[in-house]
Formats: sequence, structure tokens, C-alpha cells
Amino acid sequence: MVSKPINKKEPITVDILKVYIDKFASEDSTLGDLRNSCLFVLSFAGFFRISECLNLKRSNIAIYDSYCEIIIEKSKTDVLRDGNTVVIARTGSSSCPVSLLERYLNLANIQPNSEEFIFRQIYFDKNSRLYGLKKINKPISYSCLRDVLKKNFTSLGFDSSKFSLHSFRSGGASASANNNVPERLLKRHGRLKSVSEKDGYIKDSLQDRLLVSKQLNL
Repeated sequence: MVSKPINKKEPITVDILKVYIDKFASEDSTLGDLRNSCLFVLSFAGFFRISECLNLKRSNIAIYDSYCEIIIEKSKTDVLRDGNTVVIARTGSSSCPVSLLERYLNLANIQPNSEEFIFRQIYFDKNSRLYGLKKINKPISYSCLRDVLKKNFTSLGFDSSKFSLHSFRSGGASASANNNVPERLLKRHGRLKSVSEKDGYIKDSLQDRLLVSKQLNL
């Protein structure tokens, strides 16, 4: 019996992510579009699994002038379940993960130190004509977010079949590795336990792959 080949998805690139942000996180974007954009950028910048982002509460987040600090309460790589802390820099660009997070928290009216899950379902209030987060304290579903990814990537002209929600984590790790971030810091930032696990997430750039044969001095 022939085993079914693994259909490994492509990592999201910085360029793709910026195109997404320009479209769906403009100043007049809806709460839903801003929520999705914030979640995707955080997953990319923090090498987060989507499940880790979906389970974020406001109390897990501290925002400072030059960075934010995010506590992951439970993670596959956190064997002792002590939690992991990830720091993400403020970049000042339109795709800055910290700025997008601030914008989303403000628009969603999520108060500091709240135990609410920040990425929840959204409803439309006919009286106020405004969108808001549903009161039930439950994250949006993985399947709902997956559908958003497929729909929005297709609308931007990308082949959505090449990507999955995991592509943001692998994309952030790949971009960092290809920009020569030291392996020790990369593993710590992504909560990666081993070299083999790290290598499984990273897609080397063509330039880096060509470096191997160039160094042979042929």
C-alpha cells in the first residue's frame, strides 16, 4: 500500500502579509477584518500556533513603549505547563504587530487585565450600527478562521490551497532564519525544543541554499 504524500503548506512571506494588512487593516477596516489581521500578524511575529493565539486573554498581554509581552499559558513545548513569555518589538510600520494589537484592543473595547479571550466572535448591533465582540467568553473556532484565510487570500489573488493557518508560524520562523537571526534566539522565541523541530518549520531561501555550493570554491 502506497502511503499518501504529505501536502506541506508554504510559509507566509513578509510581502504576502503586508499585502494582506494593506487590504484588511486600513484605518477604516471593520472590527472583524482588524481582528483577523491582528491574529495573523501576531502568529507570524511570535511564531505562535493558531491555538495559542486563539487562547490569548487580555490579562496575558502587557504593552510597553517599544514592545509587547505575551504570556502563553499552555503550549505543546511547555512540558511543565509553567507558561512561556514572548516579546514582540514595536516597528512603527503599518504592519507593526504591537500597533495592530493596540488598535484592535481599543476598537473591541477590551479592558486591561480582563480575563476575556480577545479573539471572539463578532456581532452587529442594529441600534448603534456598530460591531462588537460577543459577550460569551469563547474564542472563535479554528474552522471559522481557516475559512477566513481561504476567502481573503483568494480575494487578494493568492492560491489559498498553498497555505494554512500554520503557515504564519512557519513563515515567521523562516523569515527570521533567512535574515540570520541566531539559532539560540530563534529557538527561544518560537519555543522550539530541538534543531529537528526548528528545521521542520523553516523554508530556506534560494540564496541561502546556493551558499552551500558557493562555499565549495569550485
